[in-house]
Amino acid sequence: MEYEQMDKQIIQGVGGKKNIKSVIHCATRLRFVLYDESKADDKKIENIPGILQLVKRAGQYQIVIGGRVEDVYNKLIDMLDFDNVSNSSCDSQKTLKKQNLVDRVIETVTGILSPAIPLLAGAGMGKVLLLVLNMMGVLSSKGQTYIMLNLIFDTGYYFMPAFIGFSAAKAFKTNQILGAFIGLVTVNPDWVAMAAAGKPVQFLGLPVDLVSYSSTFIPAILSVWAMSYIEKVVKKFTPDVVKVFAEPMLVILFTAPLTFLIIGPVANLISKGIANGSMFLYNNVGMIAIPLLAGLYPWLVSMGVHKALSPISIQLLVSQGYDPIIRVAALCSNMSQAAANLAVGLKTKNKKLRSLALSSSATAYLGGITEPAMFGVNLKLKKPMYGAMIGGAVAGIFAGFMKMKAFVYVTPGLLSLPMWVLKTENFILPAIMTIVVSSLVTFVATWLIGFEDPVDDPDLKFEKNNANKKTNAKQTLKSPVEGKVIALSEVNDKTFSSGIMGKGIAVIPSSGKVIAPTDGKVAASFATGHAIGIHLDNNADLLIHVGIDTVELKGKYFQTLVQKGERFSAGQELLKFDVEGIKKSGYDPTVMVIVLNSNDFLEVSPIPKAENEVTINNNLLMLA
Repeated sequence: MEYEQMDKQIIQGVGGKKNIKSVIHCATRLRFVLYDESKADDKKIENIPGILQLVKRAGQYQIVIGGRVEDVYNKLIDMLDFDNVSNSSCDSQKTLKKQNLVDRVIETVTGILSPAIPLLAGAGMGKVLLLVLNMMGVLSSKGQTYIMLNLIFDTGYYFMPAFIGFSAAKAFKTNQILGAFIGLVTVNPDWVAMAAAGKPVQFLGLPVDLVSYSSTFIPAILSVWAMSYIEKVVKKFTPDVVKVFAEPMLVILFTAPLTFLIIGPVANLISKGIANGSMFLYNNVGMIAIPLLAGLYPWLVSMGVHKALSPISIQLLVSQGYDPIIRVAALCSNMSQAAANLAVGLKTKNKKLRSLALSSSATAYLGGITEPAMFGVNLKLKKPMYGAMIGGAVAGIFAGFMKMKAFVYVTPGLLSLPMWVLKTENFILPAIMTIVVSSLVTFVATWLIGFEDPVDDPDLKFEKNNANKKTNAKQTLKSPVEGKVIALSEVNDKTFSSGIMGKGIAVIPSSGKVIAPTDGKVAASFATGHAIGIHLDNNADLLIHVGIDTVELKGKYFQTLVQKGERFSAGQELLKFDVEGIKKSGYDPTVMVIVLNSNDFLEVSPIPKAENEVTINNNLLMLA
């Protein structure tokens, strides 16, 4: 990959993954917070090709890269994989503890279920495949091949407590083999036979509820959670000489009976409550709930909140045998995302956007995978999301009217259509009709609402054809801010004062406005609003950076008025900022105006003298 080697060297230079507490980026640099800064090799960092400078300031280890910083950062985050880094995991746990109880429970449960979902989807679709083959006359339900395959696929759901127990043990930081064992105890053939027989069972004189635990997950989660505490106590008091057998024996001895006597029955009531509550809502307000959920589903996905719905969907499938709510809404939403991308792909004049939109549309239609469509197109353009919401909601009304049911937990799409069929019920045709409704309504809505099309810009060709060429034509740039001029070398930041980012000038602002010096296009904008990168029609690339270390304000006192890719005219306001607010927060508000591609010009020099006052209409820089 383009930045992979650089990021590998950066990780090594800062002392490895385990030494990284956090990392963010601003307009020009990566900003690390390290656990131990002494472990970082400054010389190694400074010698990495592409690194412009190393700056240590305010407890941050800052690596200056320039205009490519966002691309470098994105690849870096992928390589760090914070979920698998021990120190970062610790931080995540600390963050988890700060969450409210509901958020903690949802995050824990979804984290435990996530590894098991592909297995459930695969096993479920396998059973559907068998059903289809049987209905087509390919396999007889009495044949040994069918029976063997059915046995294999049934295992995925029947022994779910074991898989969940194993996953839960990892989440609760306890013995995973014991976690799986506790899950398996509840589906032991002897217990299954006792529960099926319905005859009273006692343990130490106490009655045991005859609960069937096959295909359940909540009892396993709660049992392993209790086991994690039991194990800690057992480890504390077990002599070393007998640990190897005494610890697991004692953990089993305390946890398993507790599961049958208390945890299992309580968990069974919780499971029934979730299923019954969901079905109550479906039966009473389903015609409203499904379209509402389908319309909002894209935003839930964008925030990651949709994961909280997975346990409800799985519980419905386990207890009812079908999910008439969550999977149905997901189908409406997924297809609307696909259709919105299809409309964008056919309407846009931008070749790159067309290619991305059409390919993302196909991915969403076929596999129900909407992330490329949502994050790559719809969210960026904003308006297609509204079209998708409209189409999803209308499709939700139709699907609710058709009383659709999903029989497998899998991502809805064209390739997973068998998820809507059971031997006694078949909703494939309503599913196809729902896809058509969602697609047509979304496509028309997206087309009519429209979007700001980032059409292929001739300026890009001009920039490409003239890259690295010197120009002898003298040009002047007007000041984008007003205030007192100072030399760039006087700025209290080596990254700017050294000229390593490019030549330019600085202004101590007297008002909080950044104005476009001439016509151009926004090359980079930042959520923090403290800086903006612009490409001017005279082929100059400017970085206008408001203040020193003001990225740490996280957008406070700043407002960006334009977006990346947007064209602007001379005199148009680009940014707003509160000079006094920045000062009161202890930051230097000096504005740096840097010509990033200074090497493309023979000369870049300030026009006014230092200490002079400039207004928006005054000439600031001369390019030749």
